[in-house]
Amino acid sequence: MAFAFNFSGMLSFASCVALAATISATGCIATNPVEFSEAQNYPPSVVSQPTAEYPLREIGQLDLSVSAEEELPLDVVIRDPNVDQTLEYRIFLNSPPPPAQEIPIDADIIEPQGGSVERPETFRVPHSLLVPGVCNKIELVVVGNFASFVEPRRPVEEGDFDDRVWWIEVIDADNPVVEVECR
Repeated sequence: MAFAFNFSGMLSFASCVALAATISATGCIATNPVEFSEAQNYPPSVVSQPTAEYPLREIGQLDLSVSAEEELPLDVVIRDPNVDQTLEYRIFLNSPPPPAQEIPIDADIIEPQGGSVERPETFRVPHSLLVPGVCNKIELVVVGNFASFVEPRRPVEEGDFDDRVWWIEVIDADNPVVEVECR
């Protein structure tokens, strides 16, 4: 009972218990290195911009004899959850079937867009490269990194790509009819 009336003793005891609890609760010491899992690399995806003149889901028509433009615009939105990743692209026009060597008509990088998942882009194909009287096949391949030019479509990391195809029927004054259909 002498202890119950000793207020300073009880306060000292309570302070020691509180101090011990605080030290044991916050005093975690890591003796092994902490390993963090590597951030997952998601593949990019490509969709048409809502206002695209040549949307991906339609066969486009272009009459070179009346067009005031000199390039065919391909308006897309590239979506990539890896918002800090620089992407690469290559555009192929009327590629020959394998095993023939493919050569892209355009290739470059796509910079990150300030933390945004969506990267609006407009790629342009010069009219001078399009073949009148046929349905032209334009392919866009977007990857994290291309492996090489030997296999021009292969990404470094398997599955880290998206590709899209536009079918454009092209005519002009000398070729007023599309003789080779889209296929």
